[in-house]
Amino acid sequence: MRFMPYIETGEFANVGILLWAPKTRYLGFKLLRKKHARITQFFEELDRGLYLKTMANLDAELRRVQGMLKDQVGEFGDNDRDYGFHKGLFQELIRPRETIVRFSEQRAVLAENPEQTLAELYEYYVGRNFVTREYQETILEKGIKQLLEQRDLAKRFTKRRIEDQLYGVTFPFVEQKDNEAIRVIKPLFLGQTDSTAIIEHGGKWKLKVDQLRKRHLLKGPVLFPVKGPEPGQVNDLRVEAFEETLANLEGDGIEITLHTEKDRILEFAGMHAH
Repeated sequence: MRFMPYIETGEFANVGILLWAPKTRYLGFKLLRKKHARITQFFEELDRGLYLKTMANLDAELRRVQGMLKDQVGEFGDNDRDYGFHKGLFQELIRPRETIVRFSEQRAVLAENPEQTLAELYEYYVGRNFVTREYQETILEKGIKQLLEQRDLAKRFTKRRIEDQLYGVTFPFVEQKDNEAIRVIKPLFLGQTDSTAIIEHGGKWKLKVDQLRKRHLLKGPVLFPVKGPEPGQVNDLRVEAFEETLANLEGDGIEITLHTEKDRILEFAGMHAH
């Protein structure tokens, strides 16, 4: 299930799983009801009450359908008609609608234990949703955009692709002067669950900046506001990988700051005001 409050942008967050096992007529679901701050961070203009109410309504509707299925077990005395009734209800539930919660395309999975499979699918599609690099960096970008808007600096920075014929990189915040990139801000999420992924992601962005400099496409400094492994769920290897990555990134016109150091980000963004 995808929570998509703004149809115009097409952005969504995975917020639940619905699983139907035809053989046993099992219909189960699991919704993200707690830790909803993750959702309201992603859709920053969203009233948290709207999310909670939407999920409560969805929960009530799915429970109602579960009840209908239980009431119908054995009602038809005919397996084919029984299966057809269940399938019809499931298809109606997942039918595409212009609503705030939508279902992705239907997928099939082989499973011995539907309840265990439901939990595993939820953890993969909903739980993991919030540790992906793309998701986290979108949240970081939104935070920086808000910060720049508060200090009236946002209009100086635009999302832009810096490129020549052979090579190009898109950055979320680029300041230009005389058609040249003179200042760049790019948030990096370096809190992946795997130390290798942390090192590789940092290395990839070092390579991108080096390539742009070599091609004389990037004239000014780059700031990477970073978010590392969360305290409390950290192992030494991830912390070590994070610190090593920061050391490798810094230097040669690259500055590093924690994404929480707002004054440092504003100071960088406000330099050389026109």
